[in-house]
Amino acid sequence: MLIRPPTRVIGPLGQCPSCNAALPPGATMCLECGWTSEPARAEETGAPVVICTNPACGAANPVGERYCQRCNCLLPSAPGSVLEGRYRIERLIAMGGFGAVYRAVDTRTGQTVAIKDMICPDPEEFKIRLSFFRREAEILRALSSLPIVPRIYEFIQKGQSAHLVMEFIEGTDLVKVMEQNNHRPFPLELVIEWGKQICDVLYHMHRMDPPVVHRDLKPDNIMLLADGRSIKMIDFGTARDLGRTSRTRLQAKTRVYTEGYAPPEQIIGKPEPRSDLFALAGTLYHLATGRPPEGFYTAKEIDELLALPNGSIPQQHRWFFELIRINLSEDVNDRYFTAREFKADLEARRVTKEISCPQCQAVNRVREPYCVKCAAPLTEPSPPCQHCGKTNRMGSRFCIHCGNRLR
Repeated sequence: MLIRPPTRVIGPLGQCPSCNAALPPGATMCLECGWTSEPARAEETGAPVVICTNPACGAANPVGERYCQRCNCLLPSAPGSVLEGRYRIERLIAMGGFGAVYRAVDTRTGQTVAIKDMICPDPEEFKIRLSFFRREAEILRALSSLPIVPRIYEFIQKGQSAHLVMEFIEGTDLVKVMEQNNHRPFPLELVIEWGKQICDVLYHMHRMDPPVVHRDLKPDNIMLLADGRSIKMIDFGTARDLGRTSRTRLQAKTRVYTEGYAPPEQIIGKPEPRSDLFALAGTLYHLATGRPPEGFYTAKEIDELLALPNGSIPQQHRWFFELIRINLSEDVNDRYFTAREFKADLEARRVTKEISCPQCQAVNRVREPYCVKCAAPLTEPSPPCQHCGKTNRMGSRFCIHCGNRLR
């Protein structure tokens, strides 16, 4: 942030923010590590400075510096600075290890925008980060027809920096909303509507070529807008494709997850589309109860409550919690197969348990891969068996050709 150094005397500090050594009242320098209060030093010149956001540093830097002169951490762009001769920075919204997010104004249109800033001094690391940054832009463009996904306006790369210019979302994430309301849950009807909208986003992502998984769906990444009903999903930076071949899809990926919302296969680095359904179930549970999920342990708790005929779950809501329980299953094959199936049951307000075979009309349990009477396939093809390379059907736990254990 851009500030003018204060003219008042620096008050008692208590302890050094760099080494935690005790500081006497009024001290502006640590005798243990040499830390100096840069705003106090800059006070002599009266020049504007940019304060490093690293809590262990806090140094004041001249306007225009991109990295802190003391700790070399990325500095926020100063308010008033202009990117690409067009976007004027208004203020810093968030700062993280991979860059910063700013509120800015498009000086050509007067529109308020959000700018995601990615700067990396190491050339090799920059190439890796840039590929993910570019992929995020591609995903947002592919989802542009969905109203709860922020629009992307421009992707800018220049030297060792890259920027995403996106729609500015004026709102509050759902976790903060609940915290402000003493963790009071949202109305179930509203949660169901949000769930259906999120299913649309996941269905589009999972049907991309190659399929893309979100990997970090949670209430923190959903913004509630000013009308108190509309939502926007934010932060698609963790999304990645699974690869085009069965071999690349089975390879371990970077472990990205949030505890409580991530299933076991994602925690070990092998996410798949049904991993996002687990996170969606955890998200809806949190919004409907005000309590964060604890992974598949929450499924076990719900199962115990559903077993009680006069338990705490109202009869008219039992279907919803059963749907949540199924999709918080530890075994990926026990969950719904697709986000479309998830949405269909949210719309019907029931849990589908049986289907008829289209060939012999025999009744089968839902998600059975083959008809129990005529063996006709009932589900969509699954990725080829990693042992024999032959195709099975979703829901199969073992390959029908070679007997190999399937994921």
